[in-house]
Amino acid sequence: MLTFDFDGVLHDSRARAWRCYREARQEMELHKLPDLAGPDDLPVVYQGVLSASLTRWIDFETAERFWKRHAELTARAADDEPHGVIGEMVGPLAELAAGPGYAVVTGSHHTTVHGLLARDLHAEAMPRLLLSRDEPGSKTDKLRLLRTRHGASAYVGDTGSDVLHAHAAGLTAIAVAYGYASREDLHAAAPDRILSTPGDLAAYCQARTT
Repeated sequence: MLTFDFDGVLHDSRARAWRCYREARQEMELHKLPDLAGPDDLPVVYQGVLSASLTRWIDFETAERFWKRHAELTARAADDEPHGVIGEMVGPLAELAAGPGYAVVTGSHHTTVHGLLARDLHAEAMPRLLLSRDEPGSKTDKLRLLRTRHGASAYVGDTGSDVLHAHAAGLTAIAVAYGYASREDLHAAAPDRILSTPGDLAAYCQARTT
């Protein structure tokens, strides 16, 4: 079974994440955090372990509160997204669902992710399992559960943190270079493979179903 992160992998939420970053920064008066000029600047803060990456400017506890608020704001803004699943991934996900199945493990809220997936996927093409920030446990815990109980073999993410979680859970770590982190940050986390485009990920998935 393949397992995917959602934002930055199956769904392009970078513009929404940037807007909500700016809103949370202003609301919490965290002016020590970088004032990102646009979505292309997200790699400045998406480095390694997410909250720890912000300790260059603020303390860890404040960083945890910041990302919690950021998740709340991005969930609230999800209805305004023009798209759900990245177009190239709709067909491959349906093929995976009809074969070995697939799962999604995400740091976003369950209802937000389910709603965005359902915009483009029929019921039979939805993930076999969807584990979100609303379920207890770390991302590593959830991936390890999928490996031991459901035979998950690989996790596809878009940040160095995703790579670290995958390896900690005993999974192959596949990184995509079109998401939130820079290619340099991905390389530093040492994934087993880096895929450059959604088309590359689609081809990788299709190879797993043949």
